[in-house]
Amino acid sequence: MASCRESTAVPIDSPGVSPTANPSSTRVDHSPTPTSLTSTPGFTLTPVTPSPSPASSATITPSPTPAFRLCSPLAWETIPELWEIISDPYNPPPPGRDERHQGVDFSHYSRKGYKTIEGEPVQAVLAGRVAAAIQDRLPYGNMVMIETASDDLPITLRTALEMAEGESLYLLYAHFGHDPQVKTGEQVQCGQVIGDVGKTGYNVVNPHLHLEARIGPPGVTFESMAFYTTSASEKEMENYRRWRTSGEFRHFDPMRLFEFSTNDFP
Repeated sequence: MASCRESTAVPIDSPGVSPTANPSSTRVDHSPTPTSLTSTPGFTLTPVTPSPSPASSATITPSPTPAFRLCSPLAWETIPELWEIISDPYNPPPPGRDERHQGVDFSHYSRKGYKTIEGEPVQAVLAGRVAAAIQDRLPYGNMVMIETASDDLPITLRTALEMAEGESLYLLYAHFGHDPQVKTGEQVQCGQVIGDVGKTGYNVVNPHLHLEARIGPPGVTFESMAFYTTSASEKEMENYRRWRTSGEFRHFDPMRLFEFSTNDFP
C-alpha cells in the first residue's frame, strides 16, 4: 500500500468597609469563635462550615483529534512518485466549456515489476462520503466520487483552495476496470481501496486513472451521470452538465492537493 500522512472559583477579597459602631449596642465578646472569625461592631458574622472535599476520581483523558491524512490514489505509488507517472496533465477549458482536460491522468508500463498499471488498486485520497458510485456509463466508465466536508480539512488547505464557508471538496476517480468497490452514501477512509485501474469509459485506449477535483455545495449525490451516448437519460445528462459545465462545481488541478502532502497541517 502507498504511504499515507497522517495533522475554581477564585476568592475575591471583600472591599474594605469601616462601619460606625452602634453606640446603643451591648458589649460584644471579642474572644475567638470556633471558626476563628472576629465579630465587627455593627455586623453579625455567620460562621460557614467548609464543605468536605469531593472524593478524588480517575482523571479522564480526552481522545485525541484524528490527524489529517492524505493518501496516494494508487496503491503501488507513493505521493511523491505520482509526478513521474502523469500521462495527461490538467489542462482546463474556458469556463462553461466541456473540452478536456479537467483532471489529471496517471499511467505507467514496466514499473516496479508490474507490466502495466491495469489492475492497480485505486485508493481514496481523503476520507469522506461516497457521493457517486456509477457503473459503466460514458464518459467516465466505472467511477466513484467522494465528498470531503470543509470541516474535515485543515484551514491552511481550505484557504489555499479558496473554499467558502460550508463548501465541500469532491474527488472523482474514473475508468475503473471493474465495478466500484463502494456504494453511494458509504463512509470511506483515506487509503481505502475503492476500485482498480482499467479502461472503461469514452474513447479510452490505454488503462489509466483519471482524477478530478472540484469544490462545490455540500451533500450532493449523483445517482447516475452520463453523456455522449444516446442511452443517456435526461436526468443523467443534467447531472453531467451540473458537474462539468454549470460552474456550480469549480474544478482545479488535483496535483495541488498532493503539493500539500509534505507540509505540516495545524
